[in-house]
Amino acid sequence: MKKNKFEDDGHTIFNTDIDGLPKREKRLNYRVTREERRMLVKAGMKTYLPILFGILLCFTLAFILVFFWLR
Repeated sequence: MKKNKFEDDGHTIFNTDIDGLPKREKRLNYRVTREERRMLVKAGMKTYLPILFGILLCFTLAFILVFFWLR
């Protein structure tokens, strides 16, 4: 018995929207140039790298404190 390959035709079998929540909208596909993508990555790095370094600093300080406390 040969199985047919599954193909998604995009129709919804069951509505998974929850009553009271806003309706989902289709995602818009934006075309981004290479320069714009670089600018977006730079903006993300400027936003999230300080947070990452702060978290790493807190873990390092906690590790040092525990190391000397348990010594």
